[in-house]
Amino acid sequence: MNVQQRNFWTINLDSILRIAPSQLVLLPCLMIFIVVINTAISINVLELHAISYMVLGMTLLSFVAMSFVYVRQGFMSSFTFIVITFQMLLLSSTIINGNDVKSSIYDACSITFIVMACDYYKNRYNLIVTAFAISFSVCVYLNFFHLITHPELWFIGEAKSLQGYLLGSNYNQMGCRLLCAVGTSIICLKYSRWWLLNIIPVTLISIITLTIVGSMTSMTGILLFLLFCLIPSKELLRTGILSLICVVIMFQIFVCFQGKGIEQNDLAIYLVKDILGKDITFTNRTYLWDAAAKTFLESPIYGFGSVDKDWYYSHMTSLAFGTHNYIWSILITGGIILLSLFSYICFVSFSKLFNTSDKYALFIYAMIAVLFLMMTMETYPSFFIFYLLSFGYFFHHSA
Repeated sequence: MNVQQRNFWTINLDSILRIAPSQLVLLPCLMIFIVVINTAISINVLELHAISYMVLGMTLLSFVAMSFVYVRQGFMSSFTFIVITFQMLLLSSTIINGNDVKSSIYDACSITFIVMACDYYKNRYNLIVTAFAISFSVCVYLNFFHLITHPELWFIGEAKSLQGYLLGSNYNQMGCRLLCAVGTSIICLKYSRWWLLNIIPVTLISIITLTIVGSMTSMTGILLFLLFCLIPSKELLRTGILSLICVVIMFQIFVCFQGKGIEQNDLAIYLVKDILGKDITFTNRTYLWDAAAKTFLESPIYGFGSVDKDWYYSHMTSLAFGTHNYIWSILITGGIILLSLFSYICFVSFSKLFNTSDKYALFIYAMIAVLFLMMTMETYPSFFIFYLLSFGYFFHHSA
């Protein structure tokens, strides 16, 4: 190698090493893809345990890499700080109560990675939005392929399995993942109309998937979000979203917090059974909420930390796993302290979205409101709600 060639390679290597992490494209997209795959897809369903551990390891490595470049910038946004504080409080409660610290750490790493990525790349937000849209869309396509190649998951009618689905294992867990896929893809229309080539199939596949597995809560959420996207007036859209949030709050207070008490309320019986035509127990959910209330009173301040299926069965009820309500889940795991901090995180994110004139920011607001409606009946992984809250908070930087 002559002197000229050596100088050429030296100059180019020096240029590569001096590239700021914020200017990279492929690496952050790859890290986001890995974290989303690890959280959205239940790889263990395929019994590919080696790949599952590999993806988890790469997720933790992505968290470490993102933490390094984020700390190097020398400052932290207030939103990132309160989300990290939330995760640290939950982890502390888990340690105090002697529960599963390992799972709590994995969840905290994924959520913290998301908020740091949104914060660090906020000035290149089109990159972040695109990476998330592609990642969630791939999950939807993989899940649909798995579904059609395993007809026993849906074709046998009432004998179909409740487990074994690629998105979240349980078919009730699909909703939050499909909502994120459809919603994030729609947000990408802000940057290019070519995204319609992905939005249409992802939306159709999501609706078909929920139809054949029979998840009415998730189907209602997806259709309601699409309805919001069709509202032409920003003011009408903003009013509709705010109205939905008010409905969610009222439902949480007067139904979910009442537990089995709703079954003795004549007005509630009339509205639920006669008007809505629903089971007054919401398929035994009132029993779960009642059990959650009794369990919460045992440790109302800081809760019990992250708990697993066996803990729920032994401390609450054997009817089902979890609380089937996200607010009750927060109160069980982190008590009043964690719910107060979560409420503040929501308020901060909502304030950014509500005061914007960007219709795509309002679509994110609508996604969050719809997910909250779905979470009155289901408990989804915190990753997805924190993804949308972080996504919404930093979206005002989007060009």
